[in-house]
Amino acid sequence: MKQSEHTAEAAKRFSDSDSAGKWTKMYASETERLEEFNFRRRRDVTVDYVSNILPPDGRVLDLGCGAAPVLAELRQRGISCVGLDYAEDMLKHGRERLQSMGLATDDLYQGDCQHTPFDDEAFEVVVCLGVISYVERYEEVLREINRLLVPGGTALVSFRNKHNPLYSDPVRWAKTFIKKLIGRTRPEKYVIGRFMDFQEFQVKMAEAGFSYKDFFGIGFGPFKLNRHKVFSEKTSISISKALTAFFGKLGWQAPFRWLTDVSLWVYQKDPPRN
Repeated sequence: MKQSEHTAEAAKRFSDSDSAGKWTKMYASETERLEEFNFRRRRDVTVDYVSNILPPDGRVLDLGCGAAPVLAELRQRGISCVGLDYAEDMLKHGRERLQSMGLATDDLYQGDCQHTPFDDEAFEVVVCLGVISYVERYEEVLREINRLLVPGGTALVSFRNKHNPLYSDPVRWAKTFIKKLIGRTRPEKYVIGRFMDFQEFQVKMAEAGFSYKDFFGIGFGPFKLNRHKVFSEKTSISISKALTAFFGKLGWQAPFRWLTDVSLWVYQKDPPRN
């Protein structure tokens, strides 16, 4: 499948005929699904972080803004922000969300995250949540983010961690380990919306001209045995909260990087080289 076909397929997934309604409702109310809890937590962490580091009169781009859950919260705090998404249906839901909250509905654009219509160095912060999982050659997105940021600007990029499903299921981990031991593993094929390897991502960020600044791991579990859930959704949320508090108190970063569902990385654009 060609890159353009991947883009079209991703747009289809976020249409009203597929999952646009699901993503809109997820941020409209509290639900008991761990996955949705994690995404709402990702929104909250992102909004708080941007609010704390954005300089006065700074501008934010939400690249892949979807139904505008982050954009809406930022605008409620009086932050100047622009949104862009490839799926027109998601933008429609985003405008409806903003309107329902009494917020401005302008500055939402339909477009490709790899080739945006904005000027060089137009933003102090670029937020890009979940987007790169839907782009095979996502280094093009990272280079575009670099172009859009002022020198020293901040990029917040998230994706779902490919290590989480493995280490949250001891049976699946054992099977994978045995396959590697006997040499029966196969090269991974690109899948739209894939879970990603943070180590590969770190390399690509450095190549795109960024330096590491911060990290947030969100959501432990759901814990499974041979791909079957062990706990209810409500219990899974409680366990995740408890583990987050426990490892946070100890100050351990490794469990968050390897075990959590959502990885939210913060990078700074490197200054130009002389």
